[in-house]
Amino acid sequence: MEKKETDLLEEARKRFEQLNTNEAADRTLFLEDLRFAYNIDEGQWPESIKKKNKIRLTFNKIKKHLKQVANRERDMRMAMKVRPVDNYGDPATAEIYDGLIRHIEYQSTADEVYTHGGLYALAGGWGYWRLRADYVPDEFNQEILIEKIENPLSVWLDPRGNYGFIRDALTKDEFKAQYPDAEPVDTKFGSYGDAYKLWYEIDKVFIAEYYKKEFYNKTIAKVYNGATTKIIELTKELTPEFITSQGYKVLATRTFKAPRIKWQKISGAEVLEESTLPGIEIPIIQVEGDFINIDGKIHKCSFIKEGKDPQRAYNFWASKATKTVALQPTAPYMVFADEIEGFTKEWDAANNDETIYIPVNRTSSNDRPRRELPPQVDAGSLSMLNIANRDIDDTMGQYAASFGEVSNERTGVAIRNRAQRSDMTTFDFPDNLRRAILKTVRIAISWIPTIYDTERVVRVRGEDGKTKLVEINKTVILNGKPVIINDLSVGRYDIEGDIKNYSNRRQEAVDQMTYVLQTTPLIAPALLPIIAKYQDWPGADEMKTAIDDFFKMQAKQAQPPQQALPEEEILNQPVMGEGEQT
Repeated sequence: MEKKETDLLEEARKRFEQLNTNEAADRTLFLEDLRFAYNIDEGQWPESIKKKNKIRLTFNKIKKHLKQVANRERDMRMAMKVRPVDNYGDPATAEIYDGLIRHIEYQSTADEVYTHGGLYALAGGWGYWRLRADYVPDEFNQEILIEKIENPLSVWLDPRGNYGFIRDALTKDEFKAQYPDAEPVDTKFGSYGDAYKLWYEIDKVFIAEYYKKEFYNKTIAKVYNGATTKIIELTKELTPEFITSQGYKVLATRTFKAPRIKWQKISGAEVLEESTLPGIEIPIIQVEGDFINIDGKIHKCSFIKEGKDPQRAYNFWASKATKTVALQPTAPYMVFADEIEGFTKEWDAANNDETIYIPVNRTSSNDRPRRELPPQVDAGSLSMLNIANRDIDDTMGQYAASFGEVSNERTGVAIRNRAQRSDMTTFDFPDNLRRAILKTVRIAISWIPTIYDTERVVRVRGEDGKTKLVEINKTVILNGKPVIINDLSVGRYDIEGDIKNYSNRRQEAVDQMTYVLQTTPLIAPALLPIIAKYQDWPGADEMKTAIDDFFKMQAKQAQPPQQALPEEEILNQPVMGEGEQT
């Protein structure tokens, strides 16, 4: 093994061990919160109480709070627009970026990827997804994909974004099948100490995708081709002399330290694959939950963390109240033995069978058996149950109005205000999801010039969901010189975006236009065709056609008929001379 590779692996092992140590407590809490939120393996009951209480009932009230925010995130749609940010960017090219990103999201089922990451951030404290490039089947062109990371605990990411790992476990047989020329890390490395302890277990080998940001000397040149100016990176092959020999003019050059992202797949003892990625950011996107930095250490908290104790209290007091009733006879009778002598079987089955009567003996001791009061739940348990119920709402920041339940608000304004306050209490989680999506799009924008760098036809998607094919990087001859049409490598672009709680932007457009129509009905002839255009339900196209035909007919009927001039008047019309105007 070369020294350079040995140093790289040693660096990777140390970095991984450091991240694993720093995140150990948060990872334990992550699993605890997930099991608690979904009550997996009685996750809402502490082990100490499980051993003492046989009756353990779980009334998972916290899950509805989780679902309330998670489903609100599902209904979020990004209203994004790509804009040029320098003199070389072109609005028409920005539209191609727009449509290309929408198509990348569509191909990747990005809505599912985003909500998956957002849900784990809510329930556990953080979630992840990634960007990667892959070849189109049966082609030499690549495309960008947004990919779900099923298990957030398979990712270790440096908080500063300088390096990160996505780790996977393989059996030795699986490892040999995928990498027949590599040696699996196993106990033979034990003589090297603990350096490899995180890279193997019994019959298990860990491999990791290792991302790291490194800096190198980058030289760029401003090149003029006779029509436009373009910024390119110089290499050993692409020198200023070579560019000049091709008929272009080098206007200026500049050298500086620039970041780049290296990717390696490693086993802990060997580099299995490697490449350099586009862009300057590690393409692992983290959806943050509730993060706080205390004395230099980042603590990650889930949405449900503060509601766990009230939920435990609710389960305890609800179980205690149930136990109080369950362990007592149901409305028992007070009897003397001689009163039921000879009828004990009937009395034993009284609470199990549907009996019309129960016989007794006539005695002088009592007129007949009398029924005792049924067991009562003590007032203390009920009081604590109600307190725990309120505490769940308080710690989660959501109240009855948020769920459409009857509350003490009586007017629509009051109900909306209470619901809005609940939304503001939990707003940081949807907002963190929004930031992660924006970061994803920015990384995708930085990848596009490298991944889509050849002359090809790409599919782009409009805001209305309709697709079309666009030629990019196409060379044509204009005024005797080659010019590239739709060159995606020219200019810099960025995203402007916000979140809209609409199923899609068509719905938003229709709602806003309908509101305008209600307030100013006189402009209905102008707005109705546009509203019809953005409807999605079956028959909308026919409605639009009918509205267009109706207004055309109305306009035709409103136009006064033109009457032909008599022949003598036509003949008497003056002839326009040169330079005269009507």
